[in-house]
Amino acid sequence: MKQLKISCEQLDILISKLIAQIKESGIKFDGVYGVPRGGNAIALWMSHKLNLPILMSPTNESLVVDDISDTGVSLQYIKNKKIATLFSTDWTITKPDWFVDKKLNKEEWIVFPWENEDEGKQTTIEAFIN
Repeated sequence: MKQLKISCEQLDILISKLIAQIKESGIKFDGVYGVPRGGNAIALWMSHKLNLPILMSPTNESLVVDDISDTGVSLQYIKNKKIATLFSTDWTITKPDWFVDKKLNKEEWIVFPWENEDEGKQTTIEAFIN
């Protein structure tokens, strides 16, 4: 599986672009909720930049963040919330309201700074639901 490694510097640029989109919408949020695990680091980063608290569970007025909406399975249970991700795909079942870039190849694994490089070799949730 091909790996695309994201550096901390690239992550900061991606998050800044995502925040610009969210601010442009004019929507106000009461906090940021990060979908475990990939969304947790992004929620922390965004809570500082947006001056919003991190929430332990999503509310009706929260911004829900995740690193990627790849298949969309992790996000499909988040209903009636605004969702922001760094990456999305054409095949996701959960379209985020905002995203910065697209993952174009199912065989590509995006490695974020908080992940192990061999994480793409781990069993994914799709193995359990298919």
